[in-house]
Amino acid sequence: YQLIKDMAVAGTKSCVVCPFASHFLCFQLGCLEISTACLKMYFEGNPPANQFLCRAYLCQGQLKSPPATGSVEDFEEAVLYFLKAIEISKHEPRYHFIVFNASVLYFQSVYPLLQPGRCLHLVPSLRQVVQSLEEVADQDHSWRAELMMHLIKCLMDSGKMDDAASFAKVTEEFIKSHTPHLYPRLFTILIKDFCSSIYFGS
Repeated sequence: YQLIKDMAVAGTKSCVVCPFASHFLCFQLGCLEISTACLKMYFEGNPPANQFLCRAYLCQGQLKSPPATGSVEDFEEAVLYFLKAIEISKHEPRYHFIVFNASVLYFQSVYPLLQPGRCLHLVPSLRQVVQSLEEVADQDHSWRAELMMHLIKCLMDSGKMDDAASFAKVTEEFIKSHTPHLYPRLFTILIKDFCSSIYFGS
């Protein structure tokens, strides 16, 4: 790490990829301070938008993820990095696997917010994650259905009942087509959290 730092200070351009390799290794080893410093050097080098940048964003998102008692603002800061990785990777078929990986890390990060009164703050980001998985036609339908059901809950928590009802119907069709074993869970959500008139009225 000290060698990389000295090279960066000296302005050696040939070590641009070194901070990436180092931050990833340090993160895996639990050396979070060094990983943070390496990431800072990597981003300062204006790296190209490729899978290495995506992975750097994923590491940064994990480093920024607050404890369960963190503020919504802290969670949103971490989420931003996962969404950046998704936005880059979804446009390149070779990187589509990163969209899935990012969605898993995103979910792990925001899990503490998935409770009444807090999950409403996840509507924009969770909607983007769900949409991105659809855009790359991710084949893990059970995972996509899981996120879609959580999005229904978030929409209801935000008070957007019309949007929740509309997306519930989309989710119902998706689950019937791809993951029928999850339909009882969806049905429970709808019965528990929806008034029958809202969902079945039309």
